[in-house]
Amino acid sequence: MSRTPVSLAGSAAMLAVVLAATTPAAAQAPKVPPRLAAMAAEEFQARARIVDDHLETETVISTEDGFRHTRGLFRTPWNDNHLRAVVDKRTGAARFEVRQTLKYPGSFRGYGEVNYQTASWPVSAPLVKVRDNAQNCALFEAGEVCFEEVTFAVDEAHLRQIAERSAAGTPEPWTFKFKAGDAHEHRAAIVQAEVVGLLRAVEDYRRGLTHLDAMTGPSAEAG
Repeated sequence: MSRTPVSLAGSAAMLAVVLAATTPAAAQAPKVPPRLAAMAAEEFQARARIVDDHLETETVISTEDGFRHTRGLFRTPWNDNHLRAVVDKRTGAARFEVRQTLKYPGSFRGYGEVNYQTASWPVSAPLVKVRDNAQNCALFEAGEVCFEEVTFAVDEAHLRQIAERSAAGTPEPWTFKFKAGDAHEHRAAIVQAEVVGLLRAVEDYRRGLTHLDAMTGPSAEAG
């Protein structure tokens, strides 16, 4: 019986094909649009949206206007995300969160959990629902896809670790996976420049809080 020799290169190529075929598509990293990947932290910092109401004790700073994921001729927002910081005017303390919109055809899913990447192991966190169209998206005559907007909290220390990796020249985006039970998941990412840009915008705002020192004293009640 004759044997046909198989080269090492051919075996490696065959193994790569088998692995690609058996690796779930969902396990692949989310794609980042080239224009977003090329953006600098300064651009996100300059485009930071600041909502500062003099009748509120907290100010919201977000990267919502930094870059928008859209689809179609009319550039409809689609599976978009951004970072938000809520800064206490009295102390300068801030809490951070990620906001994500999820659009998809079919029945309503109800995403309730997210896993996000850290320097060691992934971290699971609950999602807080901001809004959705659960009552309409399942109707045949509605003619629209299902929509959810969710948010989850993230520590400032973790965001600063991402900023440190950016300064060290490690450009990988920060990735996370939204989960709706065991049936559905959606993977997304935020580029490091967006994280750095938000942190710089927050620091700029904190430096301007010196004129609010009077707010830490007793407040006069309206007569």
